[in-house]
Amino acid sequence: MTNITTVILAAGNSTRFKANKSKLLYPLCGLPIISHIYNVAKKISGKNIIVICNNKNINQLKLILKDCTFVIQKQQKGTANAIEQVKNKINTKNLLILFGDTPLVEIASIKKLIKNFIKSKVKASLIAFRTLNPFGYGRLIVRDNDLKEIIEEINLKSYQKKINLCNSGILISNTKILFDNLKNIKVNKIKKEKYLPDIFKIFYNNNISTNFIECSENEMLGINTIEDFNNVQSILQKKYIKKFIQNGVNFLNPETCYLSYDTKIEPTVILESNITIKDKTIIKKGSIIKSNSYLEGVVVNENCKIGPGARIRPNSIIGQNSKVGNFVEIKNSKIGKKVSISHLSYVGDTDVGNNVNIGAGTVTCNYDGNKKHKTIIKDDVFIGSNTSLIAPIIIQKKSKIAAGSVITKNIPKNSLAIERSELKILRNKRTK
Repeated sequence: MTNITTVILAAGNSTRFKANKSKLLYPLCGLPIISHIYNVAKKISGKNIIVICNNKNINQLKLILKDCTFVIQKQQKGTANAIEQVKNKINTKNLLILFGDTPLVEIASIKKLIKNFIKSKVKASLIAFRTLNPFGYGRLIVRDNDLKEIIEEINLKSYQKKINLCNSGILISNTKILFDNLKNIKVNKIKKEKYLPDIFKIFYNNNISTNFIECSENEMLGINTIEDFNNVQSILQKKYIKKFIQNGVNFLNPETCYLSYDTKIEPTVILESNITIKDKTIIKKGSIIKSNSYLEGVVVNENCKIGPGARIRPNSIIGQNSKVGNFVEIKNSKIGKKVSISHLSYVGDTDVGNNVNIGAGTVTCNYDGNKKHKTIIKDDVFIGSNTSLIAPIIIQKKSKIAAGSVITKNIPKNSLAIERSELKILRNKRTK
């Protein structure tokens, strides 16, 4: 929508969040908090986005937000003051205002707001919501279906505190009319700040038409504290899981599972309890992820069994009909089809062929203290328990490695490799 500039307010100092960096960069389901709303803004305005930040977070935000303009609010004097900073940066007819710490906002709700704004031909429109606990929110004062004003919590009279129609802060306005009237907003006597919602009282008094739409309370939740963050993340996780369940994924204990924003799971997959799935993970149909498993940056192909208690690290691919069992760790490895790594093994920087069995306690020794080395295990290899493979090394097709071996050389195909010390049995000699 080329006639709309989106402004994202991101100049807060995150003091209540109590973190060592801006709360907006804190990962929410694998994606920085602000990136959730930024992705919504891109669908509305493309590259025509302005982020209002502060001196402390601008460099961090520039690392994660691309194709937008950054403007610094030098002094924290309220949301109206923040918008004043971008007056000379906007050349579109209309202006949409979003908040960097409200990551649950749906693109559908923003489009609903814009559609209402255009269809009703008002000069400004906002998103409101109703809640059983309105404390802390600005309240909408409506007269004869007209939005008269928005009153902040600190300025409410006792009888107004019962009003449950609240301001989300998200609004769209005609750019010229907004800036023509912005200068008339007065500094709040209590907070010594200029609040942008006060613009609606000015509009009303000047017979400038406005209205509002209502959306769900959950969508409008902001993140100010760690408690808020946990609440929002819980809502987002339920949303992700519900979507997968509707598409045919079976969660045996969904409340105990964690998904990333970009997780992809195909129908007929089963996920048991206490499963963590981080960024860039794909699980294909027919696979089972058993309890207490941790997957990050992995592709699990069809009909695999993972876990219980497996850890699969980034850049790993698990082939069809393979098994990665309990207390197995895999890192940066490609596992072929019908491979069994049932328990207590570490496979790192390794290419494993098809129909391979890797016994318990097997370790690919890939790090020499300076750099990582590659292990290659070809098709139809059998590796006995408690084996150490010292990389770089190649185990050719149909070879067998005897249990307890330490393998330091390449093994040719159709071979049996045994490396063990000679067994000695010494009898105790009793002394008188």
